[in-house]
Amino acid sequence: MSTSKASFSHRGLTSLLSAAGLLVMGISGLVAYLMPQGRIAYWNDWYFIGLTKTQWGNIHIISSILFLVAMGFHLYFNWKPFISYLKGKAAQMKGHKRELWITLAALVLVVAAGIRPFPPLSWLVDLNTYLKNSWVSTPAHEPPFGHAEELTLQVFCKKVGIPAAPAMALLKQKGWQGVSPQARVIDIARLNRTAPMALYALIKPLEKQVEAAAPAGHTYTAQEVEERFAGTGIGNKTLAEVAQAAGQTPAAVSARLKAAGLTMGPDQTLKAAAQSNGLATPLEMLKAMLVEGYRPQR
Repeated sequence: MSTSKASFSHRGLTSLLSAAGLLVMGISGLVAYLMPQGRIAYWNDWYFIGLTKTQWGNIHIISSILFLVAMGFHLYFNWKPFISYLKGKAAQMKGHKRELWITLAALVLVVAAGIRPFPPLSWLVDLNTYLKNSWVSTPAHEPPFGHAEELTLQVFCKKVGIPAAPAMALLKQKGWQGVSPQARVIDIARLNRTAPMALYALIKPLEKQVEAAAPAGHTYTAQEVEERFAGTGIGNKTLAEVAQAAGQTPAAVSARLKAAGLTMGPDQTLKAAAQSNGLATPLEMLKAMLVEGYRPQR
């Protein structure tokens, strides 16, 4: 008995590659819809099914390219049947012009909603924003500044106002491995099977050792506020903590906020208050708190 080996099918291969690319692209796209914002994902070292946000993004990009390339070859190998199919469908569509115009209108609406969202399609964008923000349940989930985890421990400590030597001593005392001034925060955290957020939470109490409050009642200018507080992690402080660091009374800070038409709850962080008041940055909120008569940028 003789058996014949089936010949290699280029058309079959391109069809399978197209289907595989579409499947992986769809799954990774859904994960991207649900995953937290980049600053939150990297600060908390977010994973899903063992993969980071960056890895999921890479999978989505590569699978999209695979799908497009496979579809290109699929059209190449099936060009004549494809053209015949289109001609046949074109003849059928002569009696279905309404369906064609509805499809084109839907396509235009989807593209337009992506450029400038409007209801009800904007609800999908709003849901996406809600889902991404839902990952932040405490102020600790927010990094003190963007890409904080990428800095070396020494630079990170300087940015947030923590003395590097005591910080490293504390980490080593708690049994942390790989602690050195030139090691990145994210690398130290991963080596110890935790997130940059946990590292910062451990050394954060040391901020008070170098946090020199300004003289009581000090009069600030907008420029001085930026020079003194930018990049110090002030955005994670409450109203009372901001007042203490700035040498002000909570009553004086609250009075300036009221005069500027702003509100801030006692347990609200500066960053959260800036967002709820529609301000451009937490520093704008801080300037309104410390600079007499300041009108913040929205």
